[in-house]
Amino acid sequence: MIKTLLNLSHVDEGLTHCVHDIRLTFAELSITVHSNEAMLLAGLADYYRSYLKTNTSVTSSLNLYVIEQSAVGDDLDWLEVPREAGKQGRKEGFLDVADGRWIKKFKTGMAFLQRTEKAIAVGPCAANLAQIINFINNQFLNHYLRQGFTLGHASGFSVKGEVTAIAAGSGGGKSTLMLRCLEKTERDFLTNDRILLKKTEQGTSAIGLAKLPRVNPGTLLHSDRLRHILPESRQDMLCQIPRNELWSLEEKYDVQIEDNYGENRVQLAGNLARLIMLDWSLDSSEPTQIERVNLLQQADVIEGLRKRPGPFYQDKDGAFTDLNAIDSVAHYVSELENVDVYRLTGKIDFDRAYDLIATLDQP
Repeated sequence: MIKTLLNLSHVDEGLTHCVHDIRLTFAELSITVHSNEAMLLAGLADYYRSYLKTNTSVTSSLNLYVIEQSAVGDDLDWLEVPREAGKQGRKEGFLDVADGRWIKKFKTGMAFLQRTEKAIAVGPCAANLAQIINFINNQFLNHYLRQGFTLGHASGFSVKGEVTAIAAGSGGGKSTLMLRCLEKTERDFLTNDRILLKKTEQGTSAIGLAKLPRVNPGTLLHSDRLRHILPESRQDMLCQIPRNELWSLEEKYDVQIEDNYGENRVQLAGNLARLIMLDWSLDSSEPTQIERVNLLQQADVIEGLRKRPGPFYQDKDGAFTDLNAIDSVAHYVSELENVDVYRLTGKIDFDRAYDLIATLDQP
């Protein structure tokens, strides 16, 4: 059991108890997760099952360690991680150590050692599987950010390798709209909340994050396909909540694409063909409509796409960047030079938005 986080020799000794392992492959990146708890790895295998069927050649690999035990490090003087605009409360802290950084999740007690080799998660891991998944996915993000990709805040789907991304600030409806779009069987799930993009000579490459949609109950309640995820008693309670309150209710549920939309409906990469920015409102009385955007004249439209890499990001030299650093709007505009950008306005109407997006598929 690890008793102190700042003695790294002691921490590394704890890795010897991680006698179980599982190999996860995400496109060209392979991550072997080692743990002292076999059932935790079984949970990860089930979560990532749609991502374990790719035949892409692996070019990079790393090892990650997940240690199940009681929380540790609560007594340390953590520096606070700045939060996104509009978000309140103390969520994360960090402490830099030799060749790495500890990140502490205050609510759950989990602690994560981010470093280029042998990254570690320690604490009540089984009770916080979602945070273990996020930690694994941060290694995936680091891998591509080091190759010059830019991080975006967006959901997305793919049709024969052509990607449509849907972006907005948190709570803007991008996950709900993306799932609504998957009702068209030709569309495959690409990403729920993060997208990596990079301009190339062939266009703009897009890579989705290997994370299932994690949505609020309103999304499930208004979907015939997904309503079953909510217990019937919870459905009855939610039906009594006013629409505005239901929209803002934070209560997350995972949506397993393979179970709910069928097999082979998950992709990780493609060419970014279009970006749809959500600029609609519950309070609007205007009809839902979509319009083409010229980014050279309306660059601020894509503000909701911008995303900070966050405290887990290490550059290719292993250095941590300024936690407040974020690429400029001009940088995003440049990366989107080959992408058709649209703006969805008016009242929030997912059925109408579905129909409007379908028109973009037509030649």
